[in-house]
Amino acid sequence: MRSDGCDALGLGLQGIARALVCIPPHGQVRAYDPAVGEYRAYGPAERRAGLAQIAAHLPGVDCGSALWPGTGLVPALVGEVSP
Repeated sequence: MRSDGCDALGLGLQGIARALVCIPPHGQVRAYDPAVGEYRAYGPAERRAGLAQIAAHLPGVDCGSALWPGTGLVPALVGEVSP
């Protein structure tokens, strides 16, 4: 992250896909399915499948310029950071 902004590439993920990318590798997302009236659990297998789709999509993305950190980066946090 730069001190005056952030280079980012939007993936356009929606719903469960976005939630799965944001959880730890062995985490789980539970979502209510109104069609069957029950909750469904999405876990590591669905997360890996979503990440594989993203990885397959990224090589064809034109982001306009190279993604690299460059200069003017925000300094790293000093001290202990709790999870």
